[in-house]
Amino acid sequence: MKTQLRWLLLIFGLSGLVGNVSASSLLTCSFNGGAYTTSGCYSIAGFAFNDSLDWQDAYGTADYVANPNQTYDPIANGPWAAVTSGGLGVSSTLAYDYTPLAHSLSRVDNFQMLYQSGAWNFAAYSGASYALYSGSFSSASTPGDPPGDHLLYSKHDQGRLELDFLSGISGILFRVSTPQVGDLNATVRAYDVEHPTSSDIPIMTYSILATNASGSCGGLIQTPPVPCDVAPYIGVQGLNGALRSIIITTTDTSGLLIDTLFLDAAASETPEPGTMGLFGVAAMALIFKRNRRKRLER
Repeated sequence: MKTQLRWLLLIFGLSGLVGNVSASSLLTCSFNGGAYTTSGCYSIAGFAFNDSLDWQDAYGTADYVANPNQTYDPIANGPWAAVTSGGLGVSSTLAYDYTPLAHSLSRVDNFQMLYQSGAWNFAAYSGASYALYSGSFSSASTPGDPPGDHLLYSKHDQGRLELDFLSGISGILFRVSTPQVGDLNATVRAYDVEHPTSSDIPIMTYSILATNASGSCGGLIQTPPVPCDVAPYIGVQGLNGALRSIIITTTDTSGLLIDTLFLDAAASETPEPGTMGLFGVAAMALIFKRNRRKRLER
């Protein structure tokens, strides 16, 4: 089984050698099922974040020899747990409506070439045992740099990747793409509960349509490699500490890949009902004390 998996990952990486991705992409977006527009779409430049999660830090290297746990079954083993740089617990799993019999998440890296002994070589043929993806994310092109962006890959059934947060946050943003060449259509559904089911209603949905932003990047096989770097950002923000989980889907039945998470982990600015009650009790006590003092002074 392991041997078959490694060959599949190798084929998955080499599949990026077919086709290309344009160096430019047009992004439109939709909020809560509304019309698609080019205005107001989220970008990393306009996103205030105070925490992050790199998938290599979370789940280890994409080298499947060095890291036997590079592929994980969250249905059989439970959600794949991780901790952000700021200490927030995050877990990855498959959404309630994920249907295929095969269910796995994998660590893959976005590159094809390695610089070895003074020359660029195909990583797949140079003794490296990485799970490769030749996609539209960023990737190093300077000798000695890390070889590529660290990605999380949800296979099959339009991805249907679920991320859950141990405590409420206000927003999350990350880059997304899919294996099939062409336009990218992806949606994030945000919930105020962990592990949402069909009976839970999203508190927000955000969809994007990005032209020429998915599939393989021919530039990654050049020497030196030239990343396409057009995978768009998707996420949600401004939720005032209410966000507990998201479900990411695409129209690509072969799955989806996401890059580093950027999180606005700020707590809610609105006091909880219990806290409001305490404020009320304290205020009444102060009023009573003040009135009693006035009566004694008379």
